Amino acid sequence: MSVPFIRPVRREDYDQLRAFARVTGGGMTNLPDDDTALKERIGRAVDSFASGATKPGGEVYMTVLEEDGKILGTAGVFSAIGLKEGFINYKLIDEVHYSAEYARTTRRTVLMPSHDFTACAEVGMLFVSPDARRGGWGKLLARSRYLFIAQKPEIIADHICAELRGWRGPNGEQPFWESVGRHFFEMDFVDADLHNATHGNQFIQDLMPRHPVYTVFLSPEARACIGRPHESAKAAYDMLVEEGFEWDNYIDIFDGGPLVDAKTSQIRTIRESRVKKIFAIGEVENGDVFLMAAGAVASFRCVREKAQIDGDSLIISDATAKALNVKPGDFVRCVAW
Repeated sequence: MSVPFIRPVRREDYDQLRAFARVTGGGMTNLPDDDTALKERIGRAVDSFASGATKPGGEVYMTVLEEDGKILGTAGVFSAIGLKEGFINYKLIDEVHYSAEYARTTRRTVLMPSHDFTACAEVGMLFVSPDARRGGWGKLLARSRYLFIAQKPEIIADHICAELRGWRGPNGEQPFWESVGRHFFEMDFVDADLHNATHGNQFIQDLMPRHPVYTVFLSPEARACIGRPHESAKAAYDMLVEEGFEWDNYIDIFDGGPLVDAKTSQIRTIRESRVKKIFAIGEVENGDVFLMAAGAVASFRCVREKAQIDGDSLIISDATAKALNVKPGDFVRCVAW
């Protein structure tokens, strides 16, 4: 029986990823529901893996989870974001005013345009096929990104963030966009989201307000969306928090979803991972389940399987060795599942 494994995306994955893009429900700019844009995304990732980068330069490392030729999900890492066009979001800031004449203090929250995450790395592209959403595949995809970084940390920026899809109603309504974005972009949320996915975010820099926006002028429904992840993103948010990401009042300018961040080297999976040498390949007895990765960048592979560890030595099954493309004497990075 074969072992599901994570590997770099390939151009021939397009048809399966195109099917994913049709069911994301919007808000995933890295799986755009557009033929040309999706091919460009995949092509950029393939080129990034082949680039031989030695430092963060805007590369996009997209990976897929494969089982017997079928793709079950996607994940990815951006080495550094916004290097050319900037990366913009809102920072929630409280303004306090005091009037001695009236002996009154007021506090108002403003949305302050921010470029604080320009040149940071980003984890994203997390998507699990609707028919594979049991079995912990989302967690495998999410955590595999950190082992990808650990295998060659010098190509990823030392500060990292993640954007979560913001809340929307059962019929797709987006109160935050209706209160903020629509007034400046003069288009529907779906159109703005697709334009961002297909043409990049320069139009955001051109059209969004350059001054703070007071939240008191937003609708109550829009204020309730601020920093609130979409129902489908709650599990991803919880996993990010478990890894050490924190929310520091940054939100997406389109849907108000939270943006969390961490020091790359302090991510829990990276900190706790250890490199072991394969002692033997065969039957695994009395082992524990580990997240294991071998290879770096273009040769990266990652699995979640049972293994035996004795000191710095590792015993894995034949199926695991095949999935990781390793042999006795090779090194594997491991972390407890």
